[in-house]
Amino acid sequence: MIQIEFNEKDHAFQIILTPNKSLSWKFSLLFILVIAVTCGVIGIGFYLLGASLILPFAGLEILLVGACVFFVVKRTYKQEIITMTPEKLTIEKGINSPKHKWEYFRIWAYVVVEKPKHPWYPAHILITSKGERVPVGDFLTENEKFTLVENLRTIIDSLKAY
Repeated sequence: MIQIEFNEKDHAFQIILTPNKSLSWKFSLLFILVIAVTCGVIGIGFYLLGASLILPFAGLEILLVGACVFFVVKRTYKQEIITMTPEKLTIEKGINSPKHKWEYFRIWAYVVVEKPKHPWYPAHILITSKGERVPVGDFLTENEKFTLVENLRTIIDSLKAY
């Protein structure tokens, strides 16, 4: 998802990039609960029939599904913030807070779109300056990447006036 904000006072644009969240944390917990209850009922049923070895494997399955859901949902809280002023360009990446931060002079930074070698592969958007290449929006869909590039072009053109 792409969200663009403009601060009139500083003439600063802020582009916030987040992945699509197909499931909230609340519904993910509900999904884990349904799996846990189902595995638990089946495991206890087999235990009562004399197959006592099924219970540890049912518990292990619940833990494994819970861990997988946790890591997948955690990745959907990833966020990238691109801030552009007439002088500076800042890129921040992280989950709850910025873990990585890059600052460049806006006039020396440029946007590169690497086309894929095969139509099945996604395009990559890179912001390049001082020999560094910072990929942005890798989690976006192809249409969202196209929209991001168009918005970046519009913002850069509007900042040239300042």
